[in-house]
Amino acid sequence: MLSSTFVFTLLPLLFVPVEAAVIPARRLVAERDVSFESVRNAVVAFAQPSLEPISDPTSAFDFEDAPIPTPFFAAVQPTPTQTLEDVANAQVFAAEQGEQGHWVVYTTSSWIPAADPASTSPSQDQPEPSTGPAYQPVNSVVSSLLPSSLIPSLLPTAPTSLNSSPLPTSAPFPTASPHPAPPTGGGDYLPGKHVFAHFMVGIVSTYHQQDWVNDIKLAKEKGITGFALNIGVDPYTQDQLDLAYAAAEAVGDFQMFISFDFNWYKPDDTNGVATMMKRYVDKPAQLLVNGKPFVSSFIGDGFNWKACAEIVGREIYAVPFFQPTSEHANDPGVSGLFSWAAWPGQLDNQPLKANMTLDRDEAYLDVLDPAGKQYMAPASPWFFTHFGPEVPYSKNWLFYSESLWKTRWEQILELGSRGVNFVEIVTWNDYGEAHHVGPYNTPHTDDGASKWAEGLDHSAMLEFAVPYIEAFKQGKREPVINKEMLVYWHRPHMKDANCDATDNCGSKPKGWDYVDDVLFVSTMTSNGGTVIVNSGSGTPFIQTVEAGVQTFEVPMQVGEQRFQLLTNAGLSAGGSSNVTVTDSCWNGIYNFNFHSGIIA
Repeated sequence: MLSSTFVFTLLPLLFVPVEAAVIPARRLVAERDVSFESVRNAVVAFAQPSLEPISDPTSAFDFEDAPIPTPFFAAVQPTPTQTLEDVANAQVFAAEQGEQGHWVVYTTSSWIPAADPASTSPSQDQPEPSTGPAYQPVNSVVSSLLPSSLIPSLLPTAPTSLNSSPLPTSAPFPTASPHPAPPTGGGDYLPGKHVFAHFMVGIVSTYHQQDWVNDIKLAKEKGITGFALNIGVDPYTQDQLDLAYAAAEAVGDFQMFISFDFNWYKPDDTNGVATMMKRYVDKPAQLLVNGKPFVSSFIGDGFNWKACAEIVGREIYAVPFFQPTSEHANDPGVSGLFSWAAWPGQLDNQPLKANMTLDRDEAYLDVLDPAGKQYMAPASPWFFTHFGPEVPYSKNWLFYSESLWKTRWEQILELGSRGVNFVEIVTWNDYGEAHHVGPYNTPHTDDGASKWAEGLDHSAMLEFAVPYIEAFKQGKREPVINKEMLVYWHRPHMKDANCDATDNCGSKPKGWDYVDDVLFVSTMTSNGGTVIVNSGSGTPFIQTVEAGVQTFEVPMQVGEQRFQLLTNAGLSAGGSSNVTVTDSCWNGIYNFNFHSGIIA
């Protein structure tokens, strides 16, 4: 086994001559396509054999008894709030970068008989865990085997810790992987992967704190960790940020960070960015990573984040939207990079009839992985914008998005299996580009987008994402179905409608000919079933569905859109779309936005 697999110890420690005591342990080895959760469960099952595992975690693993020389053994000191799963998460994070495509984890039982801590008997022969006096936590055992003068030298330095709070001096704590999980505000460790949503502060000048609370509660309910608060230089920006951070603190367990929009900020405005940051970095709801306030941007190549941190007066965790170059990846002022390339054709703003690929993600990972830095991946459900000469920023195009949402989330799960820990949904509330997943009926200002956004509900797409968000956070490759449902989405009119005479742009959006007159239906079932779709007067679409998420394209006809889902688990649900498909204009304009709904 050792000849073909790199053995990844939990701490990259320098050898320190000490007594050659060993601790009974096991080495777990598995191919990289085994999920993070399976690795974690295997660690838990071994460490606490009396626990009933979620599933059989051992079948995918090779196990070896492998006593670990004490200097190379990293123990985790449990705290009152730290569960065994937390400890296992930390161990697996430390081993996540196993070479040659393998997982390799050294682990040991959470409890070892105090009478003979240096015993080399196989750890699976240890008695069942106990909190009685005959047993002590493994960190105490390690302390008793190592001279106390050596223990501090074995501790990782603070920047590589998984926790922003001081490390215990009784035992070393595993170092973070190059893709560490972020602690939350206040220094609490939040293990795992995280999904954020991009929130446009510029259109909510009239928000009250309760409006923020409403959005935060909804996002949190769907598994979103926090908001990336896109800001410009509007006079109300600071007031709204104050309300946003206060609302997040009031709701609890929801994080905020600022995303500076460099359409409005300038790359040389270091003081302006730093001054705004300083007001919020110590707020309880500020997202922290390793104790550093998280910050991002929309564009801004060339901005000096290192100089910004010096003005802020503390280290920051900057993950801006910069282009994927080695120069940016190795910028000492950034901790990672974010990509805005959430749609096919986005790089040149030229629509393509093609689905998203991982090519742009690979470009970021190719430069970030060697630098040991994070990648924050984008996910977006749609893109359509239709501003005409009535505004100074006319734009009239769409990106091919009809099956984008499902395709992208499948890609996100793949990226998650490769160590990507951050995802940003683009967006929560950008109605002007029709990629919002949050509610439309909020007290926002209207820049003209209401012509194609009002009356079309996107909230079902947020619901659609929930099984994928849950899977991503658990490190799984398949969506986690906790609720059976049918999700549908469709445009409001046929693509050949002629609206030139009344349309605000006077023409169809660029890329209109790439879409088809179809509606989309996704079923989420635990054990399969049958879906029935009636589009207008067309032939009914009847399809047997399998367990999991399945998506179908159904020819779209003018008229009412009706749906029925019958599952093998007993669900029988039906209903109609609130939007009737027509062959004419939507309020006089071309509208290539979409409407969505849920049948459950």
